[in-house]
Amino acid sequence: MSDQLPRLGGLPEPEKYERLVERVPGLWWSDAGPFAGLHELNAVRVEYFRGVFNGFGGKRVLDVGCGGGILAEALATEGARVTGIDPSERSLTAARDHAQRAGLAIDYRRGTAEDLKAAALETYDLVFAVDVLEHVDDLDRTLAGVAAALAPGGGLGFLTHNRTIAGFLQVVWDEEYVQHTMPEGFHDFQRFITPAELTEKLARNDMVVQEMKGIARGSDGTGRRILTDDLSITYLGWALRTR
Repeated sequence: MSDQLPRLGGLPEPEKYERLVERVPGLWWSDAGPFAGLHELNAVRVEYFRGVFNGFGGKRVLDVGCGGGILAEALATEGARVTGIDPSERSLTAARDHAQRAGLAIDYRRGTAEDLKAAALETYDLVFAVDVLEHVDDLDRTLAGVAAALAPGGGLGFLTHNRTIAGFLQVVWDEEYVQHTMPEGFHDFQRFITPAELTEKLARNDMVVQEMKGIARGSDGTGRRILTDDLSITYLGWALRTR
């Protein structure tokens, strides 16, 4: 697989996904390749969010940076009314095609969270920003847009990477340059976000973090993801919109 992966360093973030989907058709829903691990990760994050948000059934949900629809489909399967936005048209095409084959009604739209504040004509009970905050050009505008789309009392579910030496070594160095499970240049380490930074920026937008948990691979040899109290590499959590 590694010889098929394009080098993505220096490209604008949306173009990285366009280039990758063009080079590796079907990668969003393949059981091999760069995004195969997202399906393993998705099981853990859906279970976590299901618990903290008391299920998804009947709730209006926005999936920011939905990509090929991995999270969106899981939420829709459990009864959520899902809208997904993403700037990558090729990813959205994959998402729409797969949802149609799965018989799921998901409203996929091209766009970014940075534009939500100006364009927000509707609000949602839950907003998810997973594997996307470390790829946006303007984190402050992104979080302002998320806040504008989130109804008062609504919940935000997030997942991102910590800007630590450990985060660099695992997410960038090992995955992109040693194991070659991800394309070189896919992640920009300078865009990684510490938990303290994210907590402060969310609070500025009336979203109060309730909990954060780390994600690691279990020690049973299967590579299965587990939750941990170690936030040094990848972490997820949730926040409430207070007003």
